[in-house]
Amino acid sequence: MSLAHQISAYARFAWGLRQYLKEPATVELGRDLIRQRLRDRESNFLILAKRAIYDNDRSPYLPLLRMAGCEYGDLERMVCSDGIEASLTSLRDAGVYFTIDEFKGKKDVIRSNVVMRCRPEDFDNPFLTRSITTSSSGSRSRGTRTAMTLERLKYNALYNAVVFSSHGLLGKPTLLWKEILPSAAGLAALLQFCKMGVPPVRWFSPVAQRNIRPSFPKRLATLYVVYAGRLFGTRIPSPEYVSGEQVHVVADCLNDVLKRGQGCVVAASPSSAARLCHLARASGTDLSGVTFRTSGEPLSPAKMEEIRSVGAEAVNIYAFAEGSIVGYGCAGHKSACDDIHLLATSLAVIQHQRDTAFGGGTVDAFLFTSLFDKVPKILLNVESGDYGVVETRECDCELGSIGFSQHLHTIRSFDKLTGEGMTFVGTDLVHILEKVLPSRFGGFSTDYQMQEYEDAAGLTRLEVLVSPDVGDVNEEEVVAVILSELGRGGDTDRMMAEVWRQGKVLGVRRERPQFTLAGKLLTLNIRKQSESLPD
Repeated sequence: MSLAHQISAYARFAWGLRQYLKEPATVELGRDLIRQRLRDRESNFLILAKRAIYDNDRSPYLPLLRMAGCEYGDLERMVCSDGIEASLTSLRDAGVYFTIDEFKGKKDVIRSNVVMRCRPEDFDNPFLTRSITTSSSGSRSRGTRTAMTLERLKYNALYNAVVFSSHGLLGKPTLLWKEILPSAAGLAALLQFCKMGVPPVRWFSPVAQRNIRPSFPKRLATLYVVYAGRLFGTRIPSPEYVSGEQVHVVADCLNDVLKRGQGCVVAASPSSAARLCHLARASGTDLSGVTFRTSGEPLSPAKMEEIRSVGAEAVNIYAFAEGSIVGYGCAGHKSACDDIHLLATSLAVIQHQRDTAFGGGTVDAFLFTSLFDKVPKILLNVESGDYGVVETRECDCELGSIGFSQHLHTIRSFDKLTGEGMTFVGTDLVHILEKVLPSRFGGFSTDYQMQEYEDAAGLTRLEVLVSPDVGDVNEEEVVAVILSELGRGGDTDRMMAEVWRQGKVLGVRRERPQFTLAGKLLTLNIRKQSESLPD
């Protein structure tokens, strides 16, 4: 998109901001919306499939659907007879699905007599308006470009209001500890909180603008939201850079907010939350009344333990750039600390068993399908790159009572490494480990391996195993080279590398790369060191 087109799109976004902020997102409106969309779930899916797929000659799903002999009338009969999930399962079995690499345009789609190569933009939602272009923190190269719209922000704010009600968080002051553009995380949370009538007291960004150098339209969009929002009567804070060594700045602000006696909701990554709680525990500070609204990486048992050790709690959000928010943390009886209620009004999920590229086994990968017409991408049985447990059960919390009975938990990625809410997908790291490091420090491609683990504080860390056969190496230089290589490209790459640098996510260990239980020597050993793949 040209600079002129970007500025034009941002201007349309800005034009709708006043009305967006004027109409508050209430619990009552959120409940009404959820009940309506649950009632109309099947018809919403069929309408979207008709408009975005069957009536769109350029849809990448059409060749697969035709291969499977599924015209729109066939889909309609299946859904009305068997339901959405059973219909999607039948389509999956007939070859109508996309793996994450096919969806990203990294591999050809090969099904029976169909052979094609797709581009990520082929899946763009053609019905979005007044959008800001953002990039995901997960990236194979330059990040996933998606559109952030006021319509979707309003929709998510209404759902957030119900979630806050379920967890007893309504009316509590908020703090924001999320990235600036090009990442959508900070701005989206900011506008949703404002829509709910609880604009953040402060907005802390773990990356500085000078380090990631976002494009002019993205800098303009952030400035406009902040200052126009104030002009429209909403107290919107400007983002403040807080480095990885300045967690005490966030802690001091949080302590000031807690003095009001109302508690606080802090939007942050699980690693950031765990780091802040570790600091609080070291200083003997009680954080009772604090609830972290976590997103960007898995909320693991170790991180939850660190959060609860100081009296705080966490409500996790599972989302991915292409599909928006998948679900919110359960407030009732949980099967795991990351147990979420699937937003069955927005997405449908089934699973399929597939081999992992780097994990040395098989997983039951999620396949997502869009049910909401304001999502960034149109999805029909598309992998997100994650796997986990899907189960249906009754729950007495408000989300369960209103009709969200499907739960997801123990959610992990099978093709990317995550730290501080920033993710780089395997293919980038494989090149660095197998090509760049041997060229720079000596040795061979099998002399370097990356592992993901959690330290004693529950923080996600990455270690590069460097074989002793390589000889003497400067460990700090190894880390610097990796971050430099990861930061090549656009402002999104620089942002992610900067977060990893500030969080000291990367380390080096002098040890020979390890074999999997299956006897494979993998460049990326993505499984946690204490975790095995499910049977």
